[in-house]
Amino acid sequence: MPVDEKVLSFIDTLRDSGLQISLAESMDAFEALKVIPLDRMELFHDALRATLVKSETDYPLFDALFGDFFAGIEALMAPPEDEQPHAGAPLPPDMQDLSEMVRQALIHGDAEDVAAMARMAAAAVGNAEGGFGGSGSRPMAVMAGAGYYVFRGMEMMEFSGMTSELERFVDEGGMGADVPPVLALEELRERVALFRRAFDREIRRRIALERGMDAARRREKLPPRPEEIDFMNASLKQVEDMRRVLPALARKLAARIARRQSAGRRGRVDIRNTLRHSLSSGGVPLDVKYKKRVPAKPELWILCDVSGSVRTFSTFTLQLVYSLHQQFKAVRSFAFIDRVDEVTDCFDQFDIEESIERVYREAAVVDGDGHSDIGRALEMFGKEYALDLGPRSTILILSDARNNARDPRSQALKDIRERARKVYWLNPESRDRWDTGDSVIGSYQGHCDAVSECRNLKQLADFVYRRT
Repeated sequence: MPVDEKVLSFIDTLRDSGLQISLAESMDAFEALKVIPLDRMELFHDALRATLVKSETDYPLFDALFGDFFAGIEALMAPPEDEQPHAGAPLPPDMQDLSEMVRQALIHGDAEDVAAMARMAAAAVGNAEGGFGGSGSRPMAVMAGAGYYVFRGMEMMEFSGMTSELERFVDEGGMGADVPPVLALEELRERVALFRRAFDREIRRRIALERGMDAARRREKLPPRPEEIDFMNASLKQVEDMRRVLPALARKLAARIARRQSAGRRGRVDIRNTLRHSLSSGGVPLDVKYKKRVPAKPELWILCDVSGSVRTFSTFTLQLVYSLHQQFKAVRSFAFIDRVDEVTDCFDQFDIEESIERVYREAAVVDGDGHSDIGRALEMFGKEYALDLGPRSTILILSDARNNARDPRSQALKDIRERARKVYWLNPESRDRWDTGDSVIGSYQGHCDAVSECRNLKQLADFVYRRT
């Protein structure tokens, strides 16, 4: 397949994976490919990433897709005679000789020398392990992945010890008086990083060639985009990635909502007014008149479970909702664990980050042992605030509905629903976990207008857009 067709196919793959790539960005990518050598895979990768990816949070997904998509077709980089072993071909050097060659390339070589050594090292690892197809001298129940061969190669070359020794050598002025040790050490570390990347890429390429593209693709699990990471399982780094992407997501969502409301500005056809104006055209209704549409902004009441199991989910939901504050007539917020406390004042007085921290520190949400009692919290809310609810009140409940084997008191939610306009429940757990263990979501579902799975920022944004 020609390179341009392959790139177009790759762009389609990026779009299918959720990246938004415009026609202009695609054209920029082809313009960039005109000025880079296609036999330099690293430059090829960097050119596509620079022109096609808008946000650095999407870099991991792009990198994984690139490595998967272009694995095995690095004829863009590798010489043809290196692709398949043939009779009489020289065997790769043994590991002792190879280690010395790699050492020399790291000290004195340029980028091409380092990349060549990485390809030679990958060939040597495959030879030592009996091939990359899983049927060599070390048969395994499951074919080893690229990580195994990279680890084995580094172990055989004693790469960690080698690089530590080289760093000491360079730091002590081993490169001579003409090269300052600081600059020499920086160059060495760049070559080491280049070798690691090239070695890993070459291992993956050879695995793809020997096992086939489908097998290589099945071995890879693409990293999720920040907006697709589950709230319940997010690591600290992933939480930070989500924090960075949330403001842009809120702006995009607000713009979509504004466009939708603008497009629907006209109300129903005003029959009487249309017929009255048709008299001037002999009764033909040429000028259709519409009734004035009055925007209906709901009063939003948020009941937020702040127990430890759903803290990340509640935090991001509150942040997104308050980023769209202008879409609601009024917003009142309540936090609960085994009792409920209104925290609206926190959000009126402080910015969103500090408000949420104050809620977790200061809200009176615990009476007993600190474990969730959603039924009791709903009952308290109904007794204290039900009279304030009305036909414009929309209630949004954020909780996993895990009630620690306590009475769900579903009647309390039923009474609330009778006074409010709408009740929505967002659950951060996967739907297949609902009503398992101590989950009582089924007891509440009949008293809600919708109960939605909301495991990540994408599902949260979709819900807000549909219901706003």
